[in-house]
Amino acid sequence: MTFRKCFYLTTIFIFILTLIGCEKTHTSKVNSAKKEVKVALSAEVNPPYLYTSENNHFIGLDMDYMKLLEKKLPQYDFKYEVGEEESNLVGIGSGKFDMGINWFFKTPEREKQFLYQDVPYSYALPLLVVNKNEQKIHTLDDLPGKHLTPMAPSGGLFSILTQYNKVHKKQIDIDTIQEPSNGDNLKMVSQQRRDAMFLNWNTYKAIQEQIHADVKIGGIVKKEPLHIVYNKKQQKLHDDIDKATEELKREGKLQTLSKKYFDLNVFDNLNEINKDKDKLEVNK
Repeated sequence: MTFRKCFYLTTIFIFILTLIGCEKTHTSKVNSAKKEVKVALSAEVNPPYLYTSENNHFIGLDMDYMKLLEKKLPQYDFKYEVGEEESNLVGIGSGKFDMGINWFFKTPEREKQFLYQDVPYSYALPLLVVNKNEQKIHTLDDLPGKHLTPMAPSGGLFSILTQYNKVHKKQIDIDTIQEPSNGDNLKMVSQQRRDAMFLNWNTYKAIQEQIHADVKIGGIVKKEPLHIVYNKKQQKLHDDIDKATEELKREGKLQTLSKKYFDLNVFDNLNEINKDKDKLEVNK
């Protein structure tokens, strides 16, 4: 091999090494430029929104939605940490976490402490469960004078009923208890000892799959928006996720997730959803 040829090959080799080094440096800079976002997940599983696979990995609608966000927002590096819901909320407030996702309702008390997502990524479906022979209870307007099963004196469902009572003359009688049993409540409706039970569809599905009570869905009373909860200093993150969520909705990807997990589109209006409420029954 001549000196000229050897020199030529050496030059090419050095050039290639330089390109590889530049590429690695560029990749490293891109990765380091990503902003880490600490996301709190609840240890309390809540199908179909958040639960674990056989391999103990979190799956469900919430995680599918987060994967879509990861693709839409490559400038963020989402890191997930599992904890109890109340301690997660404390952590979000203190800045330990930037945000949390697990089927959060908006309540007046929490709005004072956190930023809430403005563009819902999905909806919960609070509904009335009645005895299979009941024909007259479909909405909250049908509840004054009726006997509901006892419920916890806090949370989203209690807030919905108390807000209803604030703006209506005919009041719903709210029977509260610290730790109600959903199974016992469903049995009370099945045995006609109470007229109705107010709960979310996912809770109804989980309990009914176990006990197969003689009940049915009387009506879905509203679409309750589900929100990511943010630390108040995370306005930019909040705005970027809202924009991405709006894009996902326009693209129909959020509606696809809804049909995957509910068999219907929760982004439809309430009348349309109620027409399809039989799709939500456990014993079809």
